[in-house]
Amino acid sequence: MSDIDSFKTKVIAEVDKFLPRLIEMSDWIGKHPELGSEEVESSKLLAHELEQQGFKVEMGVYEMPTAFKAVFKGKKKGPVIAFLSEYDALPGVGHGCGHNIIGTASVGAGVAVSRMLKDLPGEVWVLGTPAEEGHGPSASAKAKMAKQGAFKGVDVAMMVHPMSMGTMVSMGFLAIAGITLEFTGKTAHAAADAYNGNNALNAAMITYMAIHANRQQLRRDANPVVHGIITEGGLASNIIPDRAVLRFGVRSSDTRYLPTLIEMVSNCAKAGALATGCEVKITASEGMKANIRNPPLENLLFKELNGLGVDVEAPEVSAARPPAGSTDFADVTHVVPGIHPMIGIAGPEVGGHSRELADATFTAQGHKGLENGAKAMAMACIELLSDAKLLAEVKDAFAKTLK
Repeated sequence: MSDIDSFKTKVIAEVDKFLPRLIEMSDWIGKHPELGSEEVESSKLLAHELEQQGFKVEMGVYEMPTAFKAVFKGKKKGPVIAFLSEYDALPGVGHGCGHNIIGTASVGAGVAVSRMLKDLPGEVWVLGTPAEEGHGPSASAKAKMAKQGAFKGVDVAMMVHPMSMGTMVSMGFLAIAGITLEFTGKTAHAAADAYNGNNALNAAMITYMAIHANRQQLRRDANPVVHGIITEGGLASNIIPDRAVLRFGVRSSDTRYLPTLIEMVSNCAKAGALATGCEVKITASEGMKANIRNPPLENLLFKELNGLGVDVEAPEVSAARPPAGSTDFADVTHVVPGIHPMIGIAGPEVGGHSRELADATFTAQGHKGLENGAKAMAMACIELLSDAKLLAEVKDAFAKTLK
């Protein structure tokens, strides 16, 4: 048995020893969901556990109260591997995206690898990254952290994400920006003197349909997605609404196409306001990027998951699928090599962002996904710390994407 294989065997045993506590923490977070930027207890639970396990922990890093950075250094300098932890929930459905598993899997991998660092060079980080779902002032925390230099000195970043469509290591993510459209009109009696009003709801409806009419002209090769809701549209049917609010998201596999989509939505809003004599305030978020793939990392995680007996879709098959959702982890892949495998914990009949997926995190299959995710990341980390040639290949693949 090679030294690397020996360390991998040991790191698996460490995850097994730690697994009951990981399941306990995952289930606790799952049963006590906290929205993004408000994950006080969840972040405290994970950070305290890491501190108990010998990590040096800083809370409230990068001006985000529920973010944390935990570091464990090896016997001498070497590669730095960061495991990213999420723990925010969704409104209405709790942990319907499985972030309770994400947070604890990264803690499990980090702690398991730390036990090997008395014999290996390098260091491991576990970064607590709040509000991936976009709620509150810490929304898109990883994108903020990437801009602020949080990953300076990191060689590779990784995390796993539960899902209901099987396990895959190559996943395309769409760039995304949020747009809020606030229409202001003038109230009047809806029957007696409607002519004295300016209908903000009509402005919103015109905007909504104008955006819909533009979908046919969008670039198909850029995988565009435009989705929106009306969050405010009046207070009573006998009052001309003087305020209406639309919230839209625009997505594309081509980050450079986002400004075009934002402009289209903005122009539709201006047209709706002009047509109804209303005013409109347009606010667009900075958004998140599309991700950059790293084939050597994909092959590494494919190998590790396969070795655990997990049925993993071949990377080339997954890469051919149309991109699906969006994540702030994509921004991380623009500053450091990164990978974000999806771990199956339920059947395809279970939808993402659902109560059913939240429930699946408590099942034996959900707990197995947590175990496999922690073990696969830990074993991949051992290889990256031990094999200079492999790490060079990962970095070279990343450098080529920047040219």
